[in-house]
Amino acid sequence: MPTAADLISMLGRIMSLEFILGVEAAAAIIKEWPERPYTLKLPPASPIGRMVNAQTIRNLLDTGCAPSDYVNIYYQGEGLHPSRFTLDDRVMPASAQLLLERGCTIQLRELNRWHPAMSALCVGIQAETGCSGYVTAFITPPGAQGLDYHWDQYLGIVVQLEGIKTWELFEPKVPAPWRDHSMSTSLWDDGWTKQWQEAGPDLAVELAARDVLVLPRGWVHNPHSRDSQETSVHLTFVVKELTPQWIAERLIGSALNDPRFRAVIPPSELELVVLPKTLAGVRGLLIEHLREMNLGKVASAVRHAMEVETSHNKL
Repeated sequence: MPTAADLISMLGRIMSLEFILGVEAAAAIIKEWPERPYTLKLPPASPIGRMVNAQTIRNLLDTGCAPSDYVNIYYQGEGLHPSRFTLDDRVMPASAQLLLERGCTIQLRELNRWHPAMSALCVGIQAETGCSGYVTAFITPPGAQGLDYHWDQYLGIVVQLEGIKTWELFEPKVPAPWRDHSMSTSLWDDGWTKQWQEAGPDLAVELAARDVLVLPRGWVHNPHSRDSQETSVHLTFVVKELTPQWIAERLIGSALNDPRFRAVIPPSELELVVLPKTLAGVRGLLIEHLREMNLGKVASAVRHAMEVETSHNKL
């Protein structure tokens, strides 16, 4: 039986995505990012069940080892105040168990920040894709629902560890949400929920243990265990895909090495009547900077930024 250290070492030799998706699907997702949801089976040789399983997640709660900053508890789509289940920056095991018995869903966010094997797996995915990310665990008791209708800003890969969870999926309402742009919490229209309920899902999948759901950003989902007779435990690997905006920010950021971009702009040039002229001047400097840029040299710095960006420094 391999140790935790052995499993972490394995991640350095095999593509991390292969552990979740299998060889063919991992290669496909690197080549072409998915636009529609689909399901797979966890590969037979995947070590995920040994790295982390449903009992591992329960133990984090039962021992009080789960840091409160990374635990959320939901009931019928609404979040509970942390005072209901935390004390001295830790989750109270008895309170967490009581809330589960009452039908609440517990979310353990960013396991990779405090679980070594999950950290290694996410680091591996980032090295393969250039995309930072994190992994979150959810526990939902039978006959219950935590989060309801919403969409996410990034690709999610859901791995069912135990029990059954139903995912009602709906076509995106907005194109290509990203970071804090087009978040469901800021654009929400209560009429949408009624529309979805009346029309039914565009796709519905029922995940059992070792099932995997690849869920592209923007797809509305309504996950629940209302029809299940056992507790559902699943992981969601979030892969924070990059966009031309992200690349543009790095290209523009390199301008800081040019002292002209560090020069002070006097307040007189920031008055509204003269601001267009100031903006035009900066734009001209930027165009010149980009035109003269050695992209070969910049490429190494940009790739390095991809591989070291953390999951929590941007939404």
